[in-house]
Amino acid sequence: MITRRKLCPLISSILEKSQPCFCWRAMKQQRMLRTYLSAENPINGEANLSPPKFYQRLNCPKNILAPMVAQSDLPFRLMCEQLYNVDLSYTQMIHAYNFIKPGCETFRTNHLDVYPHSITTDVLFGNHDREDLIVTPSQIYAMKGIDHHEIEAARSRILSVIAKSKGIHDVSELKINTKPTVVQIAAHDPDVAVEAAMVILERSGSMNSYNNGDTCTVAGIDLNLGCPQSIARKGRYGSFLHDEHPDLTYKVLQKLRSVLPQHIGVTAKIRLPPTQADADAGRLGSISSLESGPQTIDERMRCLIDCGVDLITVHGRTRFENKVAVGVADWESVRQCVESARTYSGDANFPIISNGGIEFGEDVQKCFGETNASGVMSSEGILELPSLFRSGEEEIITAKLLLERQLGFAELYLDYATIFPPLPGSLGTKGGSFNVIRSHLFKFLHRYLEENPDLRSLLGKQEVNTIKQSRDLVSELKTRYCNLDEEQLRMMKSWDKESSWYRRHRGTNIQPARPSEMSLEERKHMMKMRLRKRQTIV
Repeated sequence: MITRRKLCPLISSILEKSQPCFCWRAMKQQRMLRTYLSAENPINGEANLSPPKFYQRLNCPKNILAPMVAQSDLPFRLMCEQLYNVDLSYTQMIHAYNFIKPGCETFRTNHLDVYPHSITTDVLFGNHDREDLIVTPSQIYAMKGIDHHEIEAARSRILSVIAKSKGIHDVSELKINTKPTVVQIAAHDPDVAVEAAMVILERSGSMNSYNNGDTCTVAGIDLNLGCPQSIARKGRYGSFLHDEHPDLTYKVLQKLRSVLPQHIGVTAKIRLPPTQADADAGRLGSISSLESGPQTIDERMRCLIDCGVDLITVHGRTRFENKVAVGVADWESVRQCVESARTYSGDANFPIISNGGIEFGEDVQKCFGETNASGVMSSEGILELPSLFRSGEEEIITAKLLLERQLGFAELYLDYATIFPPLPGSLGTKGGSFNVIRSHLFKFLHRYLEENPDLRSLLGKQEVNTIKQSRDLVSELKTRYCNLDEEQLRMMKSWDKESSWYRRHRGTNIQPARPSEMSLEERKHMMKMRLRKRQTIV
């Protein structure tokens, strides 16, 4: 007779040696076996000594910064974490294959900007040489003309702002709490995904960092299953991979979870599944791997949980709701995802993060109420309004405060970029670092650059290409508005809500009857209507 004591090692051996299986029933059986071996089912009183669940280990983050290509850079992440109540940050997406292919060292250096928390904190306080973080010619170029005194001035301003936000008068008494980071990858090959993830963990010193509840440099690896851009279809990642090749998607996730260290979380960022109407209209391309058509919300949640993911982020839109067809985030469907995942997993607190539809701080609380999600992730909204997660942050009610706030974001980010120049990422080996900075400035100052086309042109045509030149541009912009009173500012287009960067695709009520992949002519028509409306406002 086989006892439980003899059975458990046998089951463990089977699970370790078995190939990933993708039949829902088989995956459910594997999940049940793992549950049998968990801490909830100890053998002869022998407790499972595995670390606490991933989400709890991160202190249950509520406010999350999304992964954004060339925008989730180190200086922006630190600014949001240290000043604006972001609890968890995701890096920009890293192409797994490019990260491990022959001759990939330059790609690795240009993209992976995750360092031990002690180093970034010491650099900020001046106790560690920041030169260790300047590893590309692009960063050096962005810093052109900045001397030691300007660096120290930027450091002093940052520390003073942080101290003030905490009610501390003496900067020497300031202590900065570090926040966890998740690295997002794009991959469709399980082996490539695992190899890239292991290299990321090794290079960031995260392989064996779990100790007494401390979070390591990289807390988790996220698989990009949400990108709706056409380039994602070509690269077989993002929402295209999940919608059209779900079997491959789950192979990647299962392999990641089975190989990566248990203290490293495996997460997935997804979109809502397409509908049968999308399939009938031919919007999904080849779906030969889906015999019965697109997945339902319940099916999608079950498969993800059976893969062993530790956390799921749901963008409340399908991949067809993008740019001018962006539509309103479907929080009701996100709530269905939350309920489905928690019911199927048997975990009433299984972490689901809601993404989409967050413009102001008040939207965060609305989202929690309508979705019952564990946390809220912001992407586009936080790029223009980094403080939207800050407690008590309300929509600005005066034009002068709005101007001061947006200029303040730009100046503060330039200070962070001075101490921690962003890596170039995918934006070019020469000017890529400043292109990251440039992109942030366009978002912080969007409504005011629209009123000052000469400055917008200077920034856009790369006539401004260093941090020092950027400061001059921001200073000039400030000078142009400094003598205007509240009444004059309210008469300007920049005071209109529709002039914000967040609403650039949302300022028109012209939306397709059904979110779809529009033809070229349809896109041209939508653009003409948007331009016509903008001219009318002017």
